[in-house]
Amino acid sequence: MTLVPPPESADDKSAEEQSTPAEEQSTPAEEQSTPAEEQSTPAIEIPVQETVPGRRLSARKRVLLFVAIVFPATWLIDLVNWLLGGTDNLLVFPILMILAMFVPALAAAIILQFVTREGLRGAAVRWGRKRNIAYAYLLMLGIAVVTYGITLAVGWGRIDGDSTTLRDFLATLGVAADISPSILLGAVGFTILVGGVLMNSLYAFGEELGWRGFLLPSLLHIGKMKACLISGAIWGIWHAPLILMGHLYPGHPLLGILMITVMCVLLGVIFGWLWLSTNSIIPPIIAHAALNAQLLAYFPSFLFADIDPLLGGGTGIIGLGVMMAVVLWLWLSGRLR
Repeated sequence: MTLVPPPESADDKSAEEQSTPAEEQSTPAEEQSTPAEEQSTPAIEIPVQETVPGRRLSARKRVLLFVAIVFPATWLIDLVNWLLGGTDNLLVFPILMILAMFVPALAAAIILQFVTREGLRGAAVRWGRKRNIAYAYLLMLGIAVVTYGITLAVGWGRIDGDSTTLRDFLATLGVAADISPSILLGAVGFTILVGGVLMNSLYAFGEELGWRGFLLPSLLHIGKMKACLISGAIWGIWHAPLILMGHLYPGHPLLGILMITVMCVLLGVIFGWLWLSTNSIIPPIIAHAALNAQLLAYFPSFLFADIDPLLGGGTGIIGLGVMMAVVLWLWLSGRLR
């Protein structure tokens, strides 16, 4: 026997017809809620998480794996550098030092490409705004000017007015500079402050991709300031073999390691802030390049003379004091909280 459902009553049909507009009216309300949700999405998101996409490698394992690759590989290059004469070998020493600068980038690339499979996008390898690049350059130039201005004011150094150091350096290259000291210093200064920064950017990329592009984000789960401080300390200890060979702090190997570590901790905060505030690795690269070309090269090597590396200049307590002032400004202004 076939059962036939009873016919719908007129009251039931009218009830359904009346409920339909109410359901349709609820749709615009749902659609209106969409823009509010879209507006709540931040423009820039910094990855602050314990695990990352890919193979779900924890932040702790990321840091340990990075350090396990970077330190042995770099220190092996430094060992070869020392066996070949260290700082006394003016040809080999800078070449191997530059080679070692690319190890952090290589380690980061290996982990990002083959372990976590994030790709380099995880290191914020993007240009960002051009003005941020200019700010990074001017920030480091300002630190250099203030540092050596104070050094000169307290009598811990002097201006090499006759450009003796620069002429001696050019003489070792077989170049005779028979021009006035002011023109010579100005020409070389402009070349280093502009061309030197651009050239050093290539080397700085090797370090910054590793330190700020990979290590810093891997530590952000503990907080911005702590991440900058710890990554800076690791970066400083990484320099230890070069300091033992007499780089930057000749005659002060052990105290030099302490000084370079403090410097890298402070610079780690400054460079870290540049990365965090711009979500781009380029500003830290430019700042690092300016540090090498200006604060640690042109100013102490050619423009100034008779500077104790422990006291004046970018490597001494005056330079560290100026960097500390910048770090305190970043902290007190809430830029790293």
